Amino acid sequence: MDELERGIVVELQQNGRIPYVDLAEKLGVAEGTIRNRVRKLCEKGFINVVAVPNLRELGYNFSAIIGLELRMAEEQNVAEKLAHCENVCYLSFVTGKYDMIAIVMTRSADEFARFIKKELSAIPGIMRTESFVSIEVIKGSPALMDTRQLIHMLGSQQQHKGVE
Repeated sequence: MDELERGIVVELQQNGRIPYVDLAEKLGVAEGTIRNRVRKLCEKGFINVVAVPNLRELGYNFSAIIGLELRMAEEQNVAEKLAHCENVCYLSFVTGKYDMIAIVMTRSADEFARFIKKELSAIPGIMRTESFVSIEVIKGSPALMDTRQLIHMLGSQQQHKGVE
């Protein structure tokens, strides 16, 4: 990736909807150059252009990282079950004290407690958990988390309430 492509990526991270003509002006190149470079970056798999929901605006104001110690024989089963939980937006096997890390997004501490009691505790193979509640984000955003299930669930809940 050359300097221009890095500049394109940085600018698109700030505003993925910036018109190519504005991006070209910012970076000092022709609009056609920007169009071609973005297309090539996408084709090579270096970038994906996606919508990133603003979870706070959608009511998901509570986030926590959960470290999970698992029974070795049940790791895959636990992973599959957690991957199907709507509130689990990131899931990874890790090294160290925990076997797995999950990032969970809920609307409130009460909803998080319900998630722990009803969903997490019902999964066999989880020996111990430790939750780290986010109180203030200093750097970064949930842009890399998979929130598709969460957004789908939000739509289903609104339909049930008669909201479109």
